[in-house]
Formats: sequence, structure tokens, C-alpha cells
Amino acid sequence: MTDSTNPVRGTRKPNRGRAGQILRAAEKIFAQKGFDGATMREVADAAGVGLSLVVYHFTTKDGLYRSIFEARQYVNDERLTRLETITDTAAPDALDRLIAAFVDPVLAMHTEPENVSFARLVLREAADPSSQQRSVIKDLFDPMARAFITKLDAVLPGRPAGFHEWAYLFSVGALTLSAFDDRIDNLSDHDISGRKHEFLRRYITAALRHQPAGS
Repeated sequence: MTDSTNPVRGTRKPNRGRAGQILRAAEKIFAQKGFDGATMREVADAAGVGLSLVVYHFTTKDGLYRSIFEARQYVNDERLTRLETITDTAAPDALDRLIAAFVDPVLAMHTEPENVSFARLVLREAADPSSQQRSVIKDLFDPMARAFITKLDAVLPGRPAGFHEWAYLFSVGALTLSAFDDRIDNLSDHDISGRKHEFLRRYITAALRHQPAGS
């Protein structure tokens, strides 16, 4: 059984070699400028390679962009694996484990500087109205989302129509915004950034439990 009290550690890193070098540079550039604002030449310069090598590996900007998310798909795979371990949906800790499966693999990335750019890129993509044209969210995130919604329905049955779908999207909002820690220092006189994981889990769990069955 997965321990729901600790975030996932030791997640697999993106591909190494020149292609991996380009992907890591691309994550940072796209996270800073978004899909429309970034160029393949900027990525090549950031990676310290020629533009022709970027084109050789990824062909187009769309191909490069999608490859970033495909290389990081192990995060969603880990979330799905953890969801599958929740077999007793009536157990007292079922909701806690469900939220842990959803949150922990993502928050584990926030502790490593080389991974934070991807977490911020996900927020950009999720909030970009033109993201539907690229189908990254639909193809690579929605299968996990549907699995989460199905399991949430089993853990919290009898909720109004649409509750589980909106609960997922609201939870996504809280999770993706947590990739930006800088502003918390402007809002508090105390060093509380280290408690993000604890507070985020409690916040999402409490929100989901608040809606009574049948209301």
C-alpha cells in the first residue's frame, strides 16, 4: 500500500542526451513565454545547440511542445497507479488516499528546480484558451482526469450531477497554482512555504467533503 502521508520521491527524469537537453531548455522557455510567445530558435539558444538539431529531433514547434508533455507523462502514470491501489472506496482513508494520488506526484516535482518549469508550464497550458487546438490536455491529461472522477464518484457517491467533474477542475486549479511559491512571501510575515503540501491536501479534501450527499 502506498503511504498517503508522504509525497512521491525519485520520479524518473526526462530523456538525457541532446534531445533531453533540448526538452529541458524548451520547458523553461515555454513556461516563461507560453506556446505562442516562444520560438524554436530561443529554445536552441537556451539549449546551446543549433536550430537545425532542434528541427531534426522534433520537426516543428508543435512537435517539440508535445514532446515535453510526453516525456513527463510518467507523472500522470504514477497518479493512475496510485489510484488503482484504492480498491476499498468505503474505507475511512479512501478520500485522503485519493487526494494524495492526485497531488503528491505533482508536488514532488516542486522540490527540484529542474522540474518546477514543467509544473508552471502545465498551468500555462491548462489556462490557455487555445490549448484545445493542441490537444495536449485532451490526450495526455484527460484519461487521468476521467479515472480520478470515476474514483471520486465511488468514494463520494450520491453527489449532485456535475459535482465530481467540477470538483476535479477546481482541484486542478488549486494544484497548478501551487507551482508559484514566490507570492506567498509577500502575503505572510512567517516562513510557511514548507507547509504548502500539508495545506493543499487539507484544502482540497475539506472542499470535497463539504458537499453533502444528495444536496
